[in-house]
Amino acid sequence: MSHPQQTQYQQYEPPHYNPPAGAPPKKGAGLAIASMVLGIIALLLSWVPIINNLAAVLAVVGLGLGIPALILARRGTHNGTGLAITGLVTSVLALVLVIVTQLFFLKVIDEVDNAIDRSTSTAEAPVAPADAPVDGATAPAADVVPLGVPVPVGDYQVTVDLVELDANASVAAANDFNEPPTGQYVITQLTVTYVGAEEGMPGWDLTAIFHGTDNRQYSDADCSAVLPDDAMDAPTLNSGGSDTFQFCMDVPPAAIEGGQLSVEPTISFDDEARVYFAIS
Repeated sequence: MSHPQQTQYQQYEPPHYNPPAGAPPKKGAGLAIASMVLGIIALLLSWVPIINNLAAVLAVVGLGLGIPALILARRGTHNGTGLAITGLVTSVLALVLVIVTQLFFLKVIDEVDNAIDRSTSTAEAPVAPADAPVDGATAPAADVVPLGVPVPVGDYQVTVDLVELDANASVAAANDFNEPPTGQYVITQLTVTYVGAEEGMPGWDLTAIFHGTDNRQYSDADCSAVLPDDAMDAPTLNSGGSDTFQFCMDVPPAAIEGGQLSVEPTISFDDEARVYFAIS
Protein backbone atom coordinates (compact mmCIF):
# COMPACT_ATOMS: atom_id res chain seq x y z
CA MET A 1 0.00 0.00 0.00
CA SER A 2 1.45 3.26 -1.01
CA HIS A 3 1.28 6.37 1.11
CA PRO A 4 0.88 9.85 -0.37
CA GLN A 5 4.09 11.77 -0.59
CA GLN A 6 4.27 14.43 2.13
CA THR A 7 4.67 17.98 1.00
CA GLN A 8 7.95 19.42 1.90
CA TYR A 9 7.71 22.73 3.72
CA GLN A 10 10.26 25.41 2.96
CA GLN A 11 12.10 26.72 5.96
CA TYR A 12 10.90 30.28 6.80
CA GLU A 13 13.45 32.83 7.82
CA PRO A 14 12.30 36.12 9.38
CA PRO A 15 13.29 39.26 7.47
CA HIS A 16 16.39 41.09 8.62
CA TYR A 17 16.06 44.74 9.58
CA ASN A 18 19.09 46.99 9.69
CA PRO A 19 19.10 49.40 12.66
CA PRO A 20 18.60 53.02 11.68
CA ALA A 21 21.81 54.88 11.17
CA GLY A 22 22.49 57.30 14.00
CA ALA A 23 23.88 60.84 13.76
CA PRO A 24 27.64 60.90 13.16
CA PRO A 25 29.61 61.64 16.35
CA LYS A 26 30.78 65.22 16.84
CA LYS A 27 34.43 65.94 16.38
CA GLY A 28 36.65 67.58 18.96
CA ALA A 29 36.97 71.27 19.92
CA GLY A 30 40.62 71.85 19.09
CA LEU A 31 40.04 75.10 17.20
CA ALA A 32 37.79 76.48 19.95
CA ILE A 33 40.30 75.60 22.69
CA ALA A 34 43.17 77.16 20.75
CA SER A 35 41.12 80.34 20.17
CA MET A 36 40.23 80.61 23.87
CA VAL A 37 43.83 80.06 25.03
CA LEU A 38 45.21 82.64 22.60
CA GLY A 39 42.49 85.15 23.52
CA ILE A 40 43.19 84.84 27.25
CA ILE A 41 46.97 85.20 26.78
CA ALA A 42 46.43 88.23 24.51
CA LEU A 43 44.12 89.82 27.10
CA LEU A 44 46.69 89.36 29.86
CA LEU A 45 49.50 90.87 27.75
CA SER A 46 47.48 93.75 26.30
CA TRP A 47 48.41 96.10 29.19
CA VAL A 48 52.18 95.64 28.92
CA PRO A 49 54.03 98.20 26.76
CA ILE A 50 55.87 96.83 23.72
CA ILE A 51 54.82 93.27 24.60
CA ASN A 52 51.24 94.19 23.73
CA ASN A 53 52.33 94.20 20.08
CA LEU A 54 52.60 90.43 20.45
CA ALA A 55 49.22 90.46 22.20
CA ALA A 56 47.66 92.06 19.12
CA VAL A 57 49.06 89.28 16.91
CA LEU A 58 47.77 86.59 19.28
CA ALA A 59 44.35 88.25 19.38
CA VAL A 60 44.13 88.30 15.57
CA VAL A 61 45.09 84.61 15.42
CA GLY A 62 42.55 83.88 18.16
CA LEU A 63 39.86 85.56 16.07
CA GLY A 64 40.95 83.61 13.01
CA LEU A 65 40.55 80.34 14.89
CA GLY A 66 37.46 81.27 16.87
CA ILE A 67 35.26 82.23 13.91
CA PRO A 68 35.50 78.88 12.06
CA ALA A 69 35.33 77.03 15.40
CA LEU A 70 32.03 78.75 16.20
CA ILE A 71 30.65 78.06 12.71
CA LEU A 72 31.52 74.36 12.94
CA ALA A 73 30.03 74.12 16.42
CA ARG A 74 26.80 75.78 15.31
CA ARG A 75 26.53 73.31 12.43
CA GLY A 76 26.74 70.47 14.92
CA THR A 77 29.84 68.82 13.49
CA HIS A 78 32.19 69.90 16.28
CA ASN A 79 32.06 70.56 20.01
CA GLY A 80 33.08 73.73 21.80
CA THR A 81 30.46 76.42 21.22
CA GLY A 82 31.15 78.07 24.59
CA LEU A 83 34.91 77.80 24.15
CA ALA A 84 34.73 79.43 20.73
CA ILE A 85 32.60 82.32 22.04
CA THR A 86 35.06 82.83 24.92
CA GLY A 87 37.95 82.91 22.46
CA LEU A 88 36.21 85.49 20.27
CA VAL A 89 35.26 87.75 23.19
CA THR A 90 38.71 87.70 24.81
CA SER A 91 40.42 88.30 21.46
CA VAL A 92 38.23 91.32 20.68
CA LEU A 93 38.76 92.75 24.16
CA ALA A 94 42.51 92.27 23.84
CA LEU A 95 42.58 94.14 20.53
CA VAL A 96 40.57 97.04 21.98
CA LEU A 97 42.84 97.28 25.04
CA VAL A 98 45.98 97.16 22.88
CA ILE A 99 44.71 100.10 20.81
CA VAL A 100 43.70 102.14 23.89
CA THR A 101 47.01 101.41 25.64
CA GLN A 102 49.08 102.28 22.58
CA LEU A 103 47.25 105.61 22.17
CA PHE A 104 47.83 106.43 25.84
CA PHE A 105 51.54 105.65 25.64
CA LEU A 106 51.92 107.69 22.46
CA LYS A 107 50.28 110.66 24.17
CA VAL A 108 52.61 110.34 27.17
CA ILE A 109 55.66 110.10 24.90
CA ASP A 110 54.56 113.20 22.97
CA GLU A 111 54.12 115.15 26.20
CA VAL A 112 57.55 114.06 27.44
CA ASP A 113 59.14 115.08 24.13
CA ASN A 114 57.43 118.49 24.26
CA ALA A 115 58.55 119.00 27.84
CA ILE A 116 62.14 118.10 26.96
CA ASP A 117 62.05 120.52 24.02
CA ARG A 118 60.74 123.31 26.24
CA SER A 119 63.33 122.65 28.93
CA THR A 120 66.14 122.55 26.33
CA SER A 121 65.09 125.86 24.80
CA THR A 122 64.85 127.41 28.27
CA ALA A 123 68.32 126.16 29.19
CA GLU A 124 69.82 127.65 26.02
CA ALA A 125 68.31 131.08 26.63
CA PRO A 126 70.68 133.60 28.26
CA VAL A 127 70.00 134.11 31.93
CA ALA A 128 70.49 137.53 33.45
CA PRO A 129 72.61 137.56 36.60
CA ALA A 130 70.54 137.77 39.75
CA ASP A 131 70.91 140.73 42.05
CA ALA A 132 72.71 139.97 45.24
CA PRO A 133 70.29 139.81 48.18
CA VAL A 134 70.37 142.62 50.66
CA ASP A 135 71.20 141.66 54.24
CA GLY A 136 68.06 141.02 56.22
CA ALA A 137 65.84 140.85 53.11
CA THR A 138 64.02 137.75 51.87
CA ALA A 139 63.72 136.57 48.28
CA PRO A 140 60.62 137.87 46.48
CA ALA A 141 57.67 135.48 46.37
CA ALA A 142 56.68 133.87 43.08
CA ASP A 143 54.04 135.69 41.00
CA VAL A 144 50.62 134.68 42.23
CA VAL A 145 47.58 134.63 39.95
CA PRO A 146 44.39 135.91 41.63
CA LEU A 147 41.27 133.79 41.83
CA GLY A 148 39.08 134.00 38.73
CA VAL A 149 41.91 135.03 36.37
CA PRO A 150 42.71 132.59 33.51
CA VAL A 151 46.37 131.82 32.82
CA PRO A 152 48.13 129.32 30.50
CA VAL A 153 49.23 126.05 32.13
CA GLY A 154 50.61 123.57 29.62
CA ASP A 155 47.97 123.01 26.93
CA TYR A 156 45.21 124.63 29.02
CA GLN A 157 43.84 127.99 30.05
CA VAL A 158 43.32 127.48 33.78
CA THR A 159 41.18 129.52 36.14
CA VAL A 160 41.12 128.76 39.86
CA ASP A 161 37.53 129.55 40.87
CA LEU A 162 37.86 128.95 44.60
CA VAL A 163 40.00 127.31 47.28
CA GLU A 164 38.30 125.74 50.31
CA LEU A 165 40.96 125.50 53.00
CA ASP A 166 38.81 123.53 55.46
CA ALA A 167 36.91 121.10 53.27
CA ASN A 168 36.45 118.24 55.72
CA ALA A 169 32.67 118.68 55.82
CA SER A 170 32.40 118.97 52.02
CA VAL A 171 34.40 115.80 51.48
CA ALA A 172 32.41 113.89 54.11
CA ALA A 173 29.13 114.96 52.48
CA ALA A 174 30.33 114.06 48.97
CA ASN A 175 30.63 110.32 49.60
CA ASP A 176 29.82 108.13 52.59
CA PHE A 177 32.91 106.01 51.92
CA ASN A 178 35.38 108.92 52.07
CA GLU A 179 37.81 108.40 54.91
CA PRO A 180 38.74 111.16 57.36
CA PRO A 181 41.92 113.02 56.40
CA THR A 182 45.22 112.45 58.11
CA GLY A 183 45.42 116.25 58.32
CA GLN A 184 42.83 118.55 56.76
CA TYR A 185 41.20 118.40 53.33
CA VAL A 186 41.80 121.33 50.99
CA ILE A 187 39.66 121.58 47.83
CA THR A 188 40.40 123.74 44.80
CA GLN A 189 37.96 124.18 41.92
CA LEU A 190 39.33 124.76 38.43
CA THR A 191 37.75 125.83 35.16
CA VAL A 192 39.95 124.82 32.23
CA THR A 193 39.86 125.23 28.46
CA TYR A 194 41.94 122.95 26.26
CA VAL A 195 43.97 124.95 23.71
CA GLY A 196 46.10 122.11 22.33
CA ALA A 197 45.93 120.75 18.80
CA GLU A 198 44.73 117.19 19.50
CA GLU A 199 42.70 116.29 22.60
CA GLY A 200 43.17 116.69 26.32
CA MET A 201 42.21 114.86 29.50
CA PRO A 202 42.44 117.64 32.10
CA GLY A 203 41.95 115.39 35.11
CA TRP A 204 45.08 113.47 34.10
CA ASP A 205 47.05 116.23 32.36
CA LEU A 206 46.99 118.71 35.28
CA THR A 207 48.10 118.42 38.90
CA ALA A 208 47.31 120.64 41.87
CA ILE A 209 49.88 120.96 44.69
CA PHE A 210 49.59 122.71 48.03
CA HIS A 211 52.91 124.05 49.29
CA GLY A 212 52.68 124.00 53.07
CA THR A 213 54.50 126.26 55.47
CA ASP A 214 56.30 123.13 56.70
CA ASN A 215 58.26 123.20 53.40
CA ARG A 216 56.48 120.10 52.12
CA GLN A 217 54.32 119.58 49.03
CA TYR A 218 50.89 117.95 49.17
CA SER A 219 49.66 116.74 45.77
CA ASP A 220 46.16 115.83 44.66
CA ALA A 221 47.62 112.46 43.67
CA ASP A 222 47.91 111.64 47.38
CA CYS A 223 44.24 112.41 48.08
CA SER A 224 41.91 109.46 47.46
CA ALA A 225 38.67 111.18 48.49
CA VAL A 226 35.79 111.31 45.99
CA LEU A 227 34.60 114.88 45.34
CA PRO A 228 31.24 116.20 44.11
CA ASP A 229 32.86 117.24 40.80
CA ASP A 230 35.96 115.06 40.86
CA ALA A 231 38.82 115.71 38.44
CA MET A 232 38.89 112.02 37.51
CA ASP A 233 35.37 112.45 36.09
CA ALA A 234 36.40 115.32 33.80
CA PRO A 235 35.65 114.53 30.14
CA THR A 236 38.13 114.36 27.27
CA LEU A 237 38.25 117.77 25.59
CA ASN A 238 38.79 118.72 21.98
CA SER A 239 40.51 122.00 21.20
CA GLY A 240 38.40 124.82 22.65
CA GLY A 241 36.49 122.53 25.02
CA SER A 242 36.02 123.55 28.67
CA ASP A 243 35.13 121.88 31.96
CA THR A 244 34.96 122.67 35.67
CA PHE A 245 36.18 120.15 38.25
CA GLN A 246 37.84 119.84 41.66
CA PHE A 247 41.11 118.61 43.14
CA CYS A 248 41.63 117.71 46.80
CA MET A 249 44.75 117.69 48.95
CA ASP A 250 45.34 116.34 52.45
CA VAL A 251 47.39 118.94 54.34
CA PRO A 252 48.36 119.22 58.03
CA PRO A 253 46.28 122.06 59.52
CA ALA A 254 49.36 123.82 60.91
CA ALA A 255 50.89 124.01 57.41
CA ILE A 256 47.89 125.60 55.66
CA GLU A 257 47.95 129.19 56.89
CA GLY A 258 50.44 131.07 54.72
CA GLY A 259 50.84 128.19 52.24
CA GLN A 260 50.65 128.38 48.46
CA LEU A 261 48.71 126.59 45.73
CA SER A 262 50.17 125.69 42.35
CA VAL A 263 48.86 124.00 39.20
CA GLU A 264 51.19 122.40 36.66
CA PRO A 265 51.23 119.75 33.92
CA THR A 266 51.31 116.26 35.38
CA ILE A 267 54.34 115.34 33.25
CA SER A 268 56.74 118.26 33.08
CA PHE A 269 60.47 118.77 33.36
CA ASP A 270 60.18 122.53 33.30
CA ASP A 271 59.81 124.35 36.62
CA GLU A 272 58.49 127.39 34.78
CA ALA A 273 55.41 125.38 33.76
CA ARG A 274 54.23 125.59 37.40
CA VAL A 275 51.80 128.47 38.07
CA TYR A 276 50.99 129.73 41.59
CA PHE A 277 47.47 130.85 42.46
CA ALA A 278 46.02 132.83 45.33
CA ILE A 279 44.25 130.77 47.97
CA SER A 280 41.84 133.49 49.09
